Amino acid sequence: MRKFLEIIAAKGSSVSETIILAWELTAEVLLQRINMYFWIRSSPVVVPSNLAGLVVVITGATNGIGFYTARELAFAGAHVVMACRRVDSARKIVDQWEEEAEGRKTLNLEVMELDLLSLSSVRQFGTNWTEKKKPLHILINNAGILLLGESWQLSGDGLEKHIQVNHISPALLTVLLLPFLLMPSSARIVNVNSVAHKWGSVEPKSWNGNIEEKSFRSMKAYGSSKLVNLMFLKALTRKLTLEGKNSILCIAVHPGTVATNLLAQGRMRGIWMMHSSEGARNVLLAAAGSEIEVNPDGFTYYNQNGPGRTSSVVDDMEGCRRVWDETMSVLGNGPDFSC
Repeated sequence: MRKFLEIIAAKGSSVSETIILAWELTAEVLLQRINMYFWIRSSPVVVPSNLAGLVVVITGATNGIGFYTARELAFAGAHVVMACRRVDSARKIVDQWEEEAEGRKTLNLEVMELDLLSLSSVRQFGTNWTEKKKPLHILINNAGILLLGESWQLSGDGLEKHIQVNHISPALLTVLLLPFLLMPSSARIVNVNSVAHKWGSVEPKSWNGNIEEKSFRSMKAYGSSKLVNLMFLKALTRKLTLEGKNSILCIAVHPGTVATNLLAQGRMRGIWMMHSSEGARNVLLAAAGSEIEVNPDGFTYYNQNGPGRTSSVVDDMEGCRRVWDETMSVLGNGPDFSC
């Protein structure tokens, strides 16, 4: 808790803002199991029993929240495409699930290679999907990293690793797949976000490592990557709305504080944390649930208890547009980025 408060205070927040953020964090960590208990008991079934005909792409499906999300969608009948860096691990999981399902149903699973630490890999995924010419109903940008306590690191593309994996690459993937998300009468983009976005900041100059190493904090970098990811999705929602393309629902979802492989070497794990299967519940709700409450502007943010409140920074639409522009500037020329 002290580390989080130090990060918040370092932002230069007012005393009242610091208190609010500290309370939200405390409630998040200590009360989430109580909240989830009552929410689960009072809520309808999250995933419909038959999702046949729906095509889903999910990143990071070989472990943690992505593993349970992909499994539930596949067993509900969806065509699930596991977009993974470790394709061999993904294929073993497919074999495992097919063995479990034998005699009950036929699963429709597919593995495609995708490494979010490589923009060329993301572009190749887009090319491979274009060749398929398949409509896409649900895109779940789930994969992410948190290099807790480590010094800043640059990817092979020259970007700080948190910002590339948690924002730039998912943004590129989303834009590349957008034409296929517009094919069906309705589709969803689900970005797995985090309450950590509330202590992040928008600092594009740091995206390419232009920062003093001694001032780098991994948790701050993680929170900032989640903040701009949220703002980018909101800017995309606005662009789609202005162009009359209202068939896509854009949802950012915080699954709760979950003990997953995201936390390096098991640090920050505790009995108050949820299991990955519990964290997947909120992602499943966002991806396929019928009870989603849609905001008038089409953009929705869910936490582990339902519709949630984002950082006030996300309310600044002009700021969201700047994040969009900065992201496109980083990606440079390539696909047609217009919606």
